[in-house]
Amino acid sequence: MSIENLKKEIETALLITDWSPTEADLKEISRRMKVFGSSASKGDIEKIVYDVVGPYECMSMEGVDNTDLTTLLLLATKVTR
Repeated sequence: MSIENLKKEIETALLITDWSPTEADLKEISRRMKVFGSSASKGDIEKIVYDVVGPYECMSMEGVDNTDLTTLLLLATKVTR
C-alpha cells in the first residue's frame, strides 16, 4: 500500500477535513499503528495522529461506525517503505 492510500484511509476513518502530514509523519503513524495490531480503537488512532502531526481538523459525529478501523489497521501494516 502506498503512503498516499494510507493518508486517504486515515482521513476517511477519522473524518479529517484539514491536515498536512509529511511522508515521514505518515510512516511514523503507520509504525505506531502496527504496535496495536487489530486491537486499536478509534481513540488510539486519533491519539497516534495527534501525537505525530499535532492538531488537525475533523468532523465530529456521534454514533460513527468503527468497522473501517480494522481495514485501516490492516492497510497500515502493508505500507511500503
